[in-house]
Amino acid sequence: MVRRVSQLPIYKTIRDRVAIPVLDRGMEAGVIPAKEGMFARFLSGTSQPLKRIPAETKAAEALLNQKLTQPVTVNPLRIDAEKSLNSWMNAASTVSRQNEMYNMYGMGTPVTQEQRKQVDVLSQKVNDYVKQLGLRHPHDLFIPTTEQQIKERQEGYTPSNYVVGDYMNSGAQGLGLNQAQTDLVNKGLMNTLGRYKVQNGQTSGERYDFNSYNAGTPLFAPGSMVGGVIGETEDSRKLADKALSLADKFGFIEPGAGYPVQFKFR
Repeated sequence: MVRRVSQLPIYKTIRDRVAIPVLDRGMEAGVIPAKEGMFARFLSGTSQPLKRIPAETKAAEALLNQKLTQPVTVNPLRIDAEKSLNSWMNAASTVSRQNEMYNMYGMGTPVTQEQRKQVDVLSQKVNDYVKQLGLRHPHDLFIPTTEQQIKERQEGYTPSNYVVGDYMNSGAQGLGLNQAQTDLVNKGLMNTLGRYKVQNGQTSGERYDFNSYNAGTPLFAPGSMVGGVIGETEDSRKLADKALSLADKFGFIEPGAGYPVQFKFR
């Protein structure tokens, strides 16, 4: 009975002309959360483009844009410390190789006292920097600061043309956000758009669907259709998988289901 209803033209008409516009306006107003609203939209089986930006998505994208365009200054002391660390490592490596070649193979010349002294001086210089920067160990200099991570994320970024690619360089990663801001980015972007491209101020080629929901993949493998898009915990992933399973069973969706996402951010 339910399957027959889901296939009726009247259902699709009411869905696309009444229910979906109401849902979209609800997300835009912030009454309906973006993650749950976009997922519900998918479950309905609609292929109508989503053009209204959910409030959470709009706020999250604006926050990232602010972070990625604001001027950032890296502590000059940190820059000098990293240069000194590289000099020390290079000098120590040179001494080690030279010593090995001479002692083991009789090649080259022995390490001079002046060379050893230079390594010790550089080592002390690095340790002094470590103390001034409040670090515990020279190895800590290999861990980029928040400012350095932000500057790296800023490279090649323009507000109207950018790509959110691999998950290690997207979302709240490395931007020094507090927990509330991180939650906003996760809910508004990572769990809705995931990886996406913005061209001329609007999403380009973006589509809300699930890659594993197709005829060539076993349906409803644990977490396979949900991943990080809708589920944040194992329980929520199971719940989402159950919802997808029912929507498929009753004919609301079928492999290949999804809808275009056409957001104009600026």
